Amino acid sequence: MRTIVALATAFLLSASAAFANEALVKVELNKLETDGANCQSYLVVENGTADPFDKLVLDLVMFDADGIIARRLAVDIAPIDAGKLSVKVFAIQSLACEAIGRILVNGVLGCEIAGASKEGCLDLVQTGSRASVELIN
Repeated sequence: MRTIVALATAFLLSASAAFANEALVKVELNKLETDGANCQSYLVVENGTADPFDKLVLDLVMFDADGIIARRLAVDIAPIDAGKLSVKVFAIQSLACEAIGRILVNGVLGCEIAGASKEGCLDLVQTGSRASVELIN
C-alpha cells in the first residue's frame, strides 16, 4: 500500500511540475542570418499559457564575444495566441551576426495579456537557443 501511495504521489508531483513548466512563454533563438550590414534574428515563441498575449516587449541586450554591450533593442514578440507556436523575425541594425557573443533578455518593457496590462511577465519567459549564440535571462 505504501508503494502505491508513493508512486501516486510521485506521479502527481511530476505531473504538476510538467504543468508548471508548460505555463510559460518559451522564447528560443533559432538562428541568426546575415542580411547586408544587419543581423536577422529568428525567434521561435511558444505560448504555453491559457491566455493570449496582445503585447510582450522584450528588452534585449547584445554582447560581443568579450562581454561588452554591442547593442540594446526593444522587440515586441506579440501577438501570441494562447497555446500557439510562432516565429518572430527582426533585424539587429548595423551589427554583424558574427559580432554577437550572447543575447540577454534584460527585462519586459510592456506586457498585455488578454487585453489587460500585467506586471511580472519576465517570470513567464523561458529562454533557450539552437543558434551558436546563447539567449539568456
